[in-house]
Amino acid sequence: MFRYAVKFICGKSDGSLVAPGTYWTAINVRNSGSNRVAISKRMCIALPSEKPGPVTRTFDAALGPNEAFEIDNRDIFGHIDRPGDFAKGFVVIDCATELDVVSVYSAAGSTHQIETLFLERAPYRRMTDPLADLVPVPDANQSFCKRNAKGDLVVTVKNQGTGTAGPCTTRVDFGKFGVVDKPTPALAPAPAPDSTVDIAFPIPFGAFDPDCEFQIIVDVNNVVSESSEGNNRGNGTCIG
Repeated sequence: MFRYAVKFICGKSDGSLVAPGTYWTAINVRNSGSNRVAISKRMCIALPSEKPGPVTRTFDAALGPNEAFEIDNRDIFGHIDRPGDFAKGFVVIDCATELDVVSVYSAAGSTHQIETLFLERAPYRRMTDPLADLVPVPDANQSFCKRNAKGDLVVTVKNQGTGTAGPCTTRVDFGKFGVVDKPTPALAPAPAPDSTVDIAFPIPFGAFDPDCEFQIIVDVNNVVSESSEGNNRGNGTCIG
């Protein structure tokens, strides 16, 4: 696994954090290989006063041979869902193969003309430590609608990776009927007996209209480092 931590600084600053002006970041990502590759990315906000900022969920993408895409100010603000018109932090990009990742930074001052332009190639970090891989597990019929005697939805969470998964939060999103979060304990790597846990989620009133549709999101707050972030979700329907 190759990981790129790419600095971003975006938007208009009043001078309280960095020099007054407007800043742009354009992160160009290219697949230089001969096969299509899956890519995951997340945004980590850096706050002042040595205060950790929020981390977004993981967003999936893919590139064919020699294809490229760009992550710019509009994309970053769209992903971080943060009020205000200025943000800085890191875009973290993971891929099973090496990529070309080049950032273009520019800034304008009171003249509103470009005053600074800088290019930087992002180095990669090879992730060799054992990593967890959390997934929701369907039943033998590939259905996520598993219920107990009380009628609660039972979600099975499994760590199919090679590293231990620390405690996290599993969410079931019932759409307009609400969201239910439940703590998920630390899970050992498979095939250990304690690599899997069943968690009961009460189904909100009215969710059967007539059927109950839902989405399961394991590690909804992205606190567990995983070998794959693209398999944490599962969509299901319980027939009313």
